[in-house]
Amino acid sequence: MANHVARFIERCMIRKCVTHNTLKFVDVLWISKRRYASALFISNINGKEYYSFIQPYIDFDKRLTDTEKLQQDLAARKLNLNAKDVKSMWDFYSCVHTNKSKLEQRSQEISDKLVPLFEKKESLTAEEQAEFTKLKLQVSAVKHDLRMIKDALETLKESILQKMFELPNELDGKTPVQGPIVLKRVNSLNERPHPDKKNHIEIGRHLGLLEYRNPMQYYLCNDAALFELGILSYAGKILGADNMIRVAGADFSRSLIIDGSGLNHEDPADAFIIDNYSEVDKDSPNRMHLVGGASLFSFLAMHAKQLIDPRHFPVAYFSTGRQYTPFRAGSIPIGLFTVCQASAALAFILVKDGKSKEYHTQFERLLNTVCKLYDNVCDHYQIVLRSSSELRPWESMRVSFELWSPFSRQYIEVGHISVYGEYFSKRLQIMYRSVDGPSFPSVISGTVLSVPRLLGCLLEQNPDKFVIPQKILEHMPADNTCL
Repeated sequence: MANHVARFIERCMIRKCVTHNTLKFVDVLWISKRRYASALFISNINGKEYYSFIQPYIDFDKRLTDTEKLQQDLAARKLNLNAKDVKSMWDFYSCVHTNKSKLEQRSQEISDKLVPLFEKKESLTAEEQAEFTKLKLQVSAVKHDLRMIKDALETLKESILQKMFELPNELDGKTPVQGPIVLKRVNSLNERPHPDKKNHIEIGRHLGLLEYRNPMQYYLCNDAALFELGILSYAGKILGADNMIRVAGADFSRSLIIDGSGLNHEDPADAFIIDNYSEVDKDSPNRMHLVGGASLFSFLAMHAKQLIDPRHFPVAYFSTGRQYTPFRAGSIPIGLFTVCQASAALAFILVKDGKSKEYHTQFERLLNTVCKLYDNVCDHYQIVLRSSSELRPWESMRVSFELWSPFSRQYIEVGHISVYGEYFSKRLQIMYRSVDGPSFPSVISGTVLSVPRLLGCLLEQNPDKFVIPQKILEHMPADNTCL
């Protein structure tokens, strides 16, 4: 099966420019040298009005109650931020917002007093006329102040509120700080001696399995193409047997979902941008992005701004398909380990309460299910609990499945499972109704299998012959069915 990423991306004319944001902390404000247009907090951009379909849930008071815990999380992630400064910044925004509410209340109180005076305006006594004039001056002054403070709040949304939403997720208590921990090793590493170690690109070309040009363009040939179909079919069988629902996700997503997921929707190094999409204005903060149907963005888009029936939890899905990830400028390409398009299997689970036993049960259940997949595909692999400094900002905990790369002399992550808590659901209004009102479910998800990474490791482990695991052979189509 040929990989069509290059032709597809050329047709879509994905923008290649990279936006750089340089931030500095001044008093209690982060000030950007370049104006960043959030897709979650939009009002007026370049003189044009835009509507934000989703307004994220704001509850930083709860997060900032324990600044010591926040500082520990920031330090564990190796982020150079001061929790007390962050709290001061939020307190300043909250104070301005409170003053706005007080002004609105005062304006309403004065208006209530003016109403009866307006009704008998022609028959006011001298005393009432003086009161009437006084109240009109007061309401005019209050409305002027209210307009000023509303304008200030719009500015603060860009300089404070957006930056508050860049705070990383709260770390799970199981996430190690000092370094990654190997949770499990399946069988021992039995590296076969070979006089001339080659990387998987050279091996693939020699065996007629792979044509690799660059991270944007590569082609799987012959048995490698059939292997891709077979491993995805087998992964689907394993995940489906665990009562997970197969879903065909959308290959495209809006900037709103990209921004709500914690990425910079304006940076094509974070997510591919469709540059010539005619239905969206070029400067719009809500453009189209190429993400792939087996991506986390696709599942988040399915549930954004949805009220889920609490009786349906836990909700468990999986998808097998494509993922599109830009190659960041300045990075070193490492063959199939860093390609922009990957066939993959992704799992996605929603649980009502992130602190409940069910949340941990669902994580362990998915972990065991994915282990069954790798037990029948790999002779040797290891499961690693990643350290806090290795996590992405939206991750609370991450468990990796790793295979050995003889050429690189290191383990390569070929799949992972992460827990995110309420991070996504609060940003994208994924809710369910509880006795206390709208509540936010917790998310467990991960790319449990990346086919190019798995294939690269398997090729390097057997450089003379492509050894396909028996379980995959059973799920591969015959050659003539693909003609």
